Amino acid sequence: MNMDRAVSFVEREGSALEKARLGHILYGREPDPDVLSRWEGIQNQDGGFPQGMAEGRPSTVDGTLNALWWLDELGRLGSPIADAAVRFLLDEQGEDGGWDERPAVSPCALPPWIVPGEVPTRLYLSASATYWLAAREQQSHPAFVAGLQFLMHHLTERGAFPGYLHTNWIAASALRMAGGGYAEAAEAVLAALSARTPAAWEPSQIAWALDCLGRAGMPAEHPFALACLASLPARQRADGSWASEDGDRFAVTATLGVIKALRRFGHARA
Repeated sequence: MNMDRAVSFVEREGSALEKARLGHILYGREPDPDVLSRWEGIQNQDGGFPQGMAEGRPSTVDGTLNALWWLDELGRLGSPIADAAVRFLLDEQGEDGGWDERPAVSPCALPPWIVPGEVPTRLYLSASATYWLAAREQQSHPAFVAGLQFLMHHLTERGAFPGYLHTNWIAASALRMAGGGYAEAAEAVLAALSARTPAAWEPSQIAWALDCLGRAGMPAEHPFALACLASLPARQRADGSWASEDGDRFAVTATLGVIKALRRFGHARA
């Protein structure tokens, strides 16, 4: 595995935002003020962000969750911008403790996996919102507790959440960060995930899972982490990149995700 080549790929092919995220992930570097100021123009008055960061469009739950991801990678998860985004999410939480996408948003403005009212969509959004509350150390917040209860209501006997694969590692991470009696449920989800070997996953999926679970305190010696980490070196491509499940257009995002995951588990030095 050639980390220098991976970093060079992101620096050569990445956008200003992606390069800024790389700088903070690897070196703790402060992002350029121009990169940060862009968020102020994108964020809506309600605190949410539009899908695809398209300025002027209505806020979506999915867009706001993505914004939190990038803000975290810029070292801004505790910033006023992130605070407002979380307040938007809290306002959008349903009475059953889960989240859904705003039904008023035009379907053409949403990715195909975000379908308001559908269980897979609700579980993905709920796992993600709960995860970010935990990442901000808000485990005692009633919204976090309600979100966990919503997720547990949908956990199957075989230890999996219906719908999307990534819902499972995000939810498992939130459960791990909840601690206490939820730790057993998290391990059950990981056992179900382990039934699908890393060779069947794209590198971007492996990186996403490692990043979430690493934040949740999973040690590098955990069998799931060992298997995932061991699979990445052989998957690196000649140009230094790793593949994305969304296609080559997202190779920079995938490579950035792998670098971040390796860094989190001590496999990438600054």
